Amino acid sequence: MSNIPPTPALDPTGTLRVLFIGATGYIGSAAAAAVTARGHEVVALSRRGQVTGYRTVAGDLTRPDTLTAAFEAVRPDVIVHSGVPVDVGTDLAGVTALLEPGVPVVYTSGIWFLGPVGDRPFTEDPPVNDTPRAQVERALLAAADRVRTVVVRPAVVYGRGGGIPAQMVEWARKFGIGRYVGTPGTRWPTVHVDDLAGLYVKAIEHAEPGTILHGVAEEGVPVVDIAAAADRAAGGVGRAQAWPVTDAAVELGDKYATSLALDQVFSSARTRAALGWQPERPALVDDLTVGSYLSGSDDPLTV
Repeated sequence: MSNIPPTPALDPTGTLRVLFIGATGYIGSAAAAAVTARGHEVVALSRRGQVTGYRTVAGDLTRPDTLTAAFEAVRPDVIVHSGVPVDVGTDLAGVTALLEPGVPVVYTSGIWFLGPVGDRPFTEDPPVNDTPRAQVERALLAAADRVRTVVVRPAVVYGRGGGIPAQMVEWARKFGIGRYVGTPGTRWPTVHVDDLAGLYVKAIEHAEPGTILHGVAEEGVPVVDIAAAADRAAGGVGRAQAWPVTDAAVELGDKYATSLALDQVFSSARTRAALGWQPERPALVDDLTVGSYLSGSDDPLTV
């Protein structure tokens, strides 16, 4: 176990200054709002100008040389990376730069890179393959003896009318029936974006160095149930049909279609036990059927 303290030193008011990468994204915007509501200060790193609602500092993670000035200007207590991956070389260079200030880094990973994990729920273990995302995770975990690094793996994220489920509602409108990629046996782990945002707060404040956290509320929801609920959200009667991967790839791209067809079941038992995290928002099928995906719902976020 590392001798790095589980939380950075707080100032007299208990406020942390958190440098946020990806504060305008679906996950990042919800997480940044939750961190702010907790009483911490969020500073957004941006390559496109001012981020509404937050002090903003210029910087581009794909150009690590631009980050030094940002770190000096902000002097963050914590860095949160919730941006979109680019490629392994660029991502590794960016992560290396984020480790330079020596402050805790909370990195947003994913689940699709782990591939089919079998029927037994996959736990908060290191990656077993050598994909680009796995290489980035390993680099972060290897640095835990000198920097408090934390990896967050979100499940399929939903809520506020956004994420992949919003696309599925659009498919139902377009095709006149709910569609899912893969087979009826395909399952997805899921998490509401606001529950996930709460996990980021706990990760920032309490997660131990070298921790992998699973942002998972439901371990494995059948995609056929999600597609049927999307059909109801689109005004249908709850029908669903399979969309073969080869056909879906024509419209969605091969990589995305293949990922959507992955049968995955994930556990968050260790995460919940370590941090006391308890998801409490409506389940995905309920949210699609009677919640934020219905026409006229409040506070939508798009993909």
